[in-house]
Amino acid sequence: MRTVPVQLINLLLALVISPACLGMDCSLAVVANSSAGTDVLSPQEVRRIYLGAPYSSRDGTLYPLQNNSNPILQEVFLQKILFMSRNAYKRILASRLEQEGFTEPPVYDDQEQLLRRLKTDNRAITYLLESSLPTDGSLKILLSQPCEIM
Repeated sequence: MRTVPVQLINLLLALVISPACLGMDCSLAVVANSSAGTDVLSPQEVRRIYLGAPYSSRDGTLYPLQNNSNPILQEVFLQKILFMSRNAYKRILASRLEQEGFTEPPVYDDQEQLLRRLKTDNRAITYLLESSLPTDGSLKILLSQPCEIM
């Protein structure tokens, strides 16, 4: 008999009970500080940044922050933008660390801490649900990706 990984069960349960994504648009936004040195990124550019390729803006090289505050959001980001599973992403990061000395993007489990960091750093980017963006104008959307879940 084949067993189902606990992470998969948790993700499926989260999808079933999450009010943020039940038959509604839960668009993913890649965001930066409102005064960041870039205004728009393509999905390919975001993918490259999260895989460790340098991307220069007026303020210097952009770097990614991982948003682990919402497992659904993280899975949507990995699948819709990076086109890979969490395990595949971790393997690529580990390989880059070993071969090139690349460091894993900082991980934030608390979205409020993540937002504080973005508001003070013009070179950091991350992903959020558009519906959770602060209304104070401190962040701007560099990429919007629909992620309808029916």
